[in-house]
Order: sequence, then C-alpha cells, then structure tokens
Amino acid sequence: KWLMEHSSSTVKRLSLELGGNAPFVVFGDADLDQAVTAAIASKFRNAGQTCVCADRFLVHSSVHDEFVEKLVAQTQQLQV
Repeated sequence: KWLMEHSSSTVKRLSLELGGNAPFVVFGDADLDQAVTAAIASKFRNAGQTCVCADRFLVHSSVHDEFVEKLVAQTQQLQV
C-alpha cells in the first residue's frame, strides 16, 4: 500500500508482483484430460520457475481420484 500511495502522487505506472499462492482449480464438471494438460503446463513451465506456476491444486471431490491418476500418469512421462 505504501508503494502504491507514493507512486500515485506522480501518476507513475505501477505493477506489483505480490507472490500469491497461484491455485489451479478443477471443478466437478471439468474436462479432465484438458485440465491435466493445463495443470502440467502450468506447474512445470520453465521448470516451475515462473511466478505464475500453480502452487496448489484445488480439485472437486467428485473428480479428485481420476484427476490425480491422470496427473500422475502424465507427470511420469516428463523427461528431465
């Protein structure tokens, strides 16, 4: 807030990287194959070293087990 307040008096452009917890949300009616592909891209982009990589996964209980199985299967295919 201090930085925003002091920047606003001279109308400077301001962008704040606040380092949130970047959740990846999967709803019960999600296309799980698409969700898993997107989760892999989000979590492992640039070896997980970007500020927008998913930090936690919030998965609806009705699709949790299937999502985890598919995520594990795709993760095991990654080559480091």
